[in-house]
Amino acid sequence: MKLTKYLLLFTLSIYWQMAYNQDLVSQLSKLGFEKIRKFDIVNDRYSEACEMVLKQPLNHKNSDGTQFEQRVFIRHRGYDRPTVMVTEGYSAGYALNQYYDEELAKYLDANLVVVEHRFFGKSVPSPKQWEQLTLANATADLHIVNQLLKNIYTSSWISTGISKGGQTTIYYRYFYPNDVKASVPYVAPLNRSVADKRVYHFQDTVATAECRANLKALQRDLLTRRDIFSKMFADSTSSRQLTFTKVGGLDKAFEYNVLEFGFAYWQWYPISCTKLPEAGSDVNDVFNAFVAAAGYDFFADQSIADFEPFFYQALTEMGFYSYNTEAFKDLLQYVKNPNFNHTLPAGQKVKYHPKLNRLVSRWVKNKGNNMLYVYGAYDDWAATAAQPGKKTNSQKFLLFGGSHSTRLRNFNEEKRNEAISLIEDWIGN
Repeated sequence: MKLTKYLLLFTLSIYWQMAYNQDLVSQLSKLGFEKIRKFDIVNDRYSEACEMVLKQPLNHKNSDGTQFEQRVFIRHRGYDRPTVMVTEGYSAGYALNQYYDEELAKYLDANLVVVEHRFFGKSVPSPKQWEQLTLANATADLHIVNQLLKNIYTSSWISTGISKGGQTTIYYRYFYPNDVKASVPYVAPLNRSVADKRVYHFQDTVATAECRANLKALQRDLLTRRDIFSKMFADSTSSRQLTFTKVGGLDKAFEYNVLEFGFAYWQWYPISCTKLPEAGSDVNDVFNAFVAAAGYDFFADQSIADFEPFFYQALTEMGFYSYNTEAFKDLLQYVKNPNFNHTLPAGQKVKYHPKLNRLVSRWVKNKGNNMLYVYGAYDDWAATAAQPGKKTNSQKFLLFGGSHSTRLRNFNEEKRNEAISLIEDWIGN
């Protein structure tokens, strides 16, 4: 008798679970999401996960015009739980990883929604109308996803993103300040131009004078002994089947990569100052430090093709950085006026428009409430960080020695708990 009872309860449990799962898919379908597909996850906190697409207007000023399919991912915790929305700046294919989770969703025991950025991953219109890759359109995409999903996830919403995704988080709150109750942009710059010179001041003052001098000496060493290092660079990139037509050839790519070393080292800080080799030392030690920071492919045709939408946005609205060549101009043979025009899509000629970032910076300073900005103090992008003013309740957390990989989990427990409590207060949790 007891066995029969337990079997009945077990059967009912399975039935209700199946009905519950079906209900989520059914609701998503009714909201307008298409191609809904469940996928396996390894995380007991979520009951299920779905990949789906939503047809979005390519131009939100003309909702009846051309559409494209935008990819959206959901990890479901509960209809009564808060929802964290990742405003991805790039492709979001990583959200299919069965082990993936996001730290805010974990800290807040929340649902997790990841929205792939237009023109990236599988959210690419055909044909590409580059003039429609604007921040106004990209944030309108997020607004529509948010408004639809609020029909089933009715508790508090929090937006977050990393790097370009963090920038997207800021722009999203500027255009739609009431969509979410709080935002946490990680390592997100607010640039003033396509060659924001605040980066130069940062690179002249970060860490210690000894470390900065050693880094510049290494860059000069790479250019002075270019007969050795350019060949090592050529051999390494050839073995990876990388080409450099867009930038203007291998020799020019090598010089650009040496200049990038001065930016990428601080951005990622892959080797501590005390472990950097000295200029003139063993060629393998110098080269390994060089590629540990700058990598091989930033100026390769293959990488540029993958990140064309990023460069287009950087050179039209988001802004970017360049290189101060003063310390190397006597050694540079190919790069005289560094810029990133070679990264633009074929046939595209653009002009940077600073107005939006000026407006957003003013909003951040005077009206941008419930924003927690997270930066690493050694990251070059901290030089162009958002600057919340005293008129807002927003805060900026800066991790000493932190890089572009800085997250809340990298802070000590006291500071991390302070951040979580702050967010919980903002969302009324």
